Amino acid sequence: MTVAIKESKSRCSNFRDALNSLENTISLLSPLIKEMDRLNQELEDSNKREEIIRLFLQQLKKGEALVSKCSSIRRWNLHKKRKYEKRLRNMESSLRQLSGVLQVRQALDTQRLQRIAFVMPSRWVAAA
Repeated sequence: MTVAIKESKSRCSNFRDALNSLENTISLLSPLIKEMDRLNQELEDSNKREEIIRLFLQQLKKGEALVSKCSSIRRWNLHKKRKYEKRLRNMESSLRQLSGVLQVRQALDTQRLQRIAFVMPSRWVAAA
């Protein structure tokens, strides 16, 4: 997707700001998603893997199609320019919402780990 964005930025300047913003969001999220995928594969946690990563990959596919459409819009076509610029902003917004979901999930996982860490010593004491 970032390759498509870079190519579109070089071909048309109509959407440079929106494409830069989208590219920054993707570059921030991609390593996190890859790490999550790797850890989920190690833990064999397929439910979480399918859910979040599937959403992210769907958004990337939609975004790639949108970026390729944007590169074909002529400068003089202001109506399409506004329409597709709004779509690019919506795409970035949906990716940012996904990052919010990831943050909430991370907080929930952290609380679960803290609870397990709190309960485990008391179980060891009760067993002894």
